[in-house]
Amino acid sequence: MANQSINQFKKGILPMLILQIISDEKDYGYNIVNRFNARCVAGMDIKEGTLYPILHRLEEDGAIASEWVMTSENGKPKKFYKITEEGKLLLEEQWNCWMQIEGMVRDFEKKHISD
Repeated sequence: MANQSINQFKKGILPMLILQIISDEKDYGYNIVNRFNARCVAGMDIKEGTLYPILHRLEEDGAIASEWVMTSENGKPKKFYKITEEGKLLLEEQWNCWMQIEGMVRDFEKKHISD
């Protein structure tokens, strides 16, 4: 049951965290996964199969843009993603919402302990 609850919370915040990773610098999918997993705690790691649907949704919403770039690796192009101005505003809004929710939960717990 706990894993199911954790997975639900993750689904809600993964787009925000992925936007944060992309806001640091433009990057391609495999590298985004590696950078994300290097920053996260155990249990928050993601796989490419989780990342790409989120990237597609963020692109459809205008929060990120993509471009194909030729790389020296195998001479094959890679699709790089970068945050847009709209995405920066969305990210700021989402972080503000997250901070409000975190504060409300902490206040709720404090009230419960003091009662």
